[in-house]
Amino acid sequence: MAEENPKFPLAPPRNEYPRSDQEYAPAVIESQRKSSKCLVYVLVTIVTVSAALLISASIILRPNTPEVQLESVTVKNLSHGNGTSPSFNVTLVTELTIDNENYGYFEYKNCSGSVFYGSVTVGDVKIRDGRVEAREVKRINVTVDVDVRSNGNLDNQNLRSDINSGIVKLNSHSKLHGNVNLFNVLKKTKTPELDCSMNLVLARRAVEDLVCSS
Repeated sequence: MAEENPKFPLAPPRNEYPRSDQEYAPAVIESQRKSSKCLVYVLVTIVTVSAALLISASIILRPNTPEVQLESVTVKNLSHGNGTSPSFNVTLVTELTIDNENYGYFEYKNCSGSVFYGSVTVGDVKIRDGRVEAREVKRINVTVDVDVRSNGNLDNQNLRSDINSGIVKLNSHSKLHGNVNLFNVLKKTKTPELDCSMNLVLARRAVEDLVCSS
């Protein structure tokens, strides 16, 4: 009898391709890494933008006191006498500027001031109600009548000496009462003040050495 070929079990089919989880594992890890980086970038961007908005809001929504300056003083109607009762009177025409650097308007009312010779009030400053728009510099003219006469409050000797020298020193103080209104949301009371000193030169009918501080 012919010898029969021995029967061997068939070898299992060879897996020519790696398992799918082995194939895609590196790709999954790389994708997760990119996603993490994107998330970090997004968070950094959000934090940066938020910080910038907070800084901008703190600057814009922080009301500042408007600045008042006395730009010029013109002398009119000057007269003076130096007899037994020394005196002088003068009309001062002043130009004030109100610088409002806020992002909202500044509205002021009931504003006033005084002019002094020594410690005695010799003139009243009256400033009309008004409004300065956001980021605006407003110019206003204010007329002040100054009347200096010898009385119980004045030292006649000093007044006579000043008139003889031709130079009379005056001081002034002004205050504006108002509110800064930001976007009709925030309203803050602000009261800018201004102190000035000046020399009135009688012969030249002019003001010199004008010095102010606010």
